[in-house]
Amino acid sequence: MGLVGRGATEITKRLVADAGLKPDRWSELLDRLGDLAPDMNGCLAALEAAEPRITNPADRAIFCNKLRRVLHHHRQFPEAEWSLPEVVLDRLEALYDRFAPTDQLERISWLFDQSVPLPKLSTEGWEAEKREVDAARRQAAKALYAEEGVAAVLALARLVAAPGYIGKALYDGGLSASEIDALLEAAVRSDDAHERDVAHGLIISAFHDRKEPWAAALIAEARAENWGDTALLTILRALPVQRWTWDRVAGIGGEIETSYWRRAPVFWMSEDSEDVAFAIRMLIAVGRARHALPLARHAKKVHVPSDLLVKMLQEAAREPFENDGDSNEASMFQYYVAEILQLLDARNDVDLDALVALEWNYLQVLEHSRRPAKVLLKALSEQPALFNKMLSAVFKASEESGVVDPESEDPEHARMVADQAYRLLEVWDRLPGTRDDGTIDGGALEAWIKEARSLAKAAGREDIADSRIGNMLSASPLGADGNWPAEPVREVIDLFRSKQMIEGFKVGKSNRRGVTTRMPGDGGELERKEAAKYRKWSNAIAFDHPHTAKALNKLADSYEHQARRHDEDSARLDWEA
Repeated sequence: MGLVGRGATEITKRLVADAGLKPDRWSELLDRLGDLAPDMNGCLAALEAAEPRITNPADRAIFCNKLRRVLHHHRQFPEAEWSLPEVVLDRLEALYDRFAPTDQLERISWLFDQSVPLPKLSTEGWEAEKREVDAARRQAAKALYAEEGVAAVLALARLVAAPGYIGKALYDGGLSASEIDALLEAAVRSDDAHERDVAHGLIISAFHDRKEPWAAALIAEARAENWGDTALLTILRALPVQRWTWDRVAGIGGEIETSYWRRAPVFWMSEDSEDVAFAIRMLIAVGRARHALPLARHAKKVHVPSDLLVKMLQEAAREPFENDGDSNEASMFQYYVAEILQLLDARNDVDLDALVALEWNYLQVLEHSRRPAKVLLKALSEQPALFNKMLSAVFKASEESGVVDPESEDPEHARMVADQAYRLLEVWDRLPGTRDDGTIDGGALEAWIKEARSLAKAAGREDIADSRIGNMLSASPLGADGNWPAEPVREVIDLFRSKQMIEGFKVGKSNRRGVTTRMPGDGGELERKEAAKYRKWSNAIAFDHPHTAKALNKLADSYEHQARRHDEDSARLDWEA
């Protein structure tokens, strides 16, 4: 053995010695068993020798669970290069059996978790493995029931993560009808949630065979014999999430109906149009409008009334997120809201004012979605009074105007409205007078600006109005002559000749450029191209629209300044290198 081999062997000895009787150290070693030098025999022998001295039940349980997972992992992929040979797995299995608990409940409790890593399993795929898990559960549950009865079954339920599988296993294991009825009543009337989950599993399995008449009789028995609200809800929640069950719930009514809908699972609900609409109404009624949003995906296949979709969005906007910071919940919420608004876009029975209000409530959600707040933006471009309202929410009247704004009765609400209004002004990119084909009606644009400026002046906000109007004008498309901005925009800039409007126009266009990327040595080449583009447009329109041309020249000057700065940064990087 060479120097490296001897070193690796000594490292293995040290690792095994350090592991001692510690389950956490052994867990790490068992994951890397195949990497030990010169082989794994010494490690296995050490663990075999340590097993009798490991007496703490919690430690032994850790060893048992770890060995089970190692066996499952390697036997699941026997052909893999890293898979341990069967002779080693046999030794590990013998150790697994030695570490197994002596208590019968603890020995089988792992079978009733959501994920079950069998130490011996089929290599024929996940379906065969699932059948083996089901068979192991049936065998263990039936043997426990046969030996120790209902009390032992309920005691097992209190130990496991998914007690519903116990109920399923016992039903599938072939218990008699009387045995099932006795176990079901004991479990469903229990004060322990884990024990009631056994009843949940039994009911799901039994309904599959016995259908609605059996379930109706079970509900009637629970009510007639006063099993209690908790037992009744356990029964109802185990039944299929469909209209038959909902009708039974409605027939009981009261707090039972409210409690049922507060926890009814959404994703298993029927796709029938009447059922979807009914479920949405019930979820809204118990404050779960956000949970109802996924049901709207069915509205592409079945008809859900527009007024109901609108109400669902209105109520959902008022409800808080259940898991703050959950990015997936936020993403799915945005997706559902955009989907529903797209459905409403295609209908002709939706009130536009209702859509405007919805888009206002969901402005932040829609900002980066595939369905922007287009109805609200169009309203802003058609109603100068709405524009002035947004300005007044965000900006105070100028001192020289003499206008004094009244103090808000609810400062926090005023702050929230101001934030929302500012966001709307920032995303505003639809010019007044924009036609369906994207061209601009110059007369409509001019009239809108005149009225907006008049209202803003009366409110003491003339300068900031001009600045925001200029920012909006920077969203202009190209003109018919191929130059920018479009001709109607040039006309109004040169007509009003407002310093604040022109400054807002320049700032808005610069901000609309977005993020740029470049290599470290590129310097200001991108900015020089931008400057040249604006110089060209300026020269082309200078005779007819000198004020707009001057603004374009200033944009070009700004880009040339940025280009020189990037050139200097690039040169500095070259010098430092």
